[in-house]
Amino acid sequence: MTSAESKAPQNTPPLDSPSVEPVVAKCHCGRVQITLPSKPTKLNECQCTVCYKYGALWGYFTRGALTVTTAPDARLISYQRCDEYCQGDLSFNSCSHCGCMTHWWGEKEWTGPEHKMGVNCRMLTQEEIAGIPRSLSKGP
Repeated sequence: MTSAESKAPQNTPPLDSPSVEPVVAKCHCGRVQITLPSKPTKLNECQCTVCYKYGALWGYFTRGALTVTTAPDARLISYQRCDEYCQGDLSFNSCSHCGCMTHWWGEKEWTGPEHKMGVNCRMLTQEEIAGIPRSLSKGP
C-alpha cells in the first residue's frame, strides 16, 4: 500500500480517552483503506445533490488526521464537483477496482492538513458505527 495523507482529529473524542483506538475504513475490495484516529463521534447523511446519489454516511475529520492508502493495483478515481455550489475545489474519491466512494476532500487552496474532509463511514462495519448519532443535512 502507498500512503496519500497523514495525521490529527476534528470530530473525534480526545486522544487521551480510553476508548480511542484507530479504526480502518475499507472499500469493498479492500484496495483503498483509510486509517482514522478513532471512530467518529457523529455521522452525517448529507442530502446535497451529489451525496444523496452516493448514499454516503460521512464522518468528518481534519485531513491531517487520516492516512489514505491504496494497493499497488488500484488508484483513487476523483470526481471534481463543478456546479453552482462548487467550482472544482471539492473532489469525491472512489476505488478504481470496486468503485466504492471512500472519501471527499478539498482541492486547490483546500488541500492543507488542517482542512476538513469527509470519510464515507459505510466503509466501516455496521458494528463499528452502531450507536453513533446520525443527522441529515444539505452539506457538511
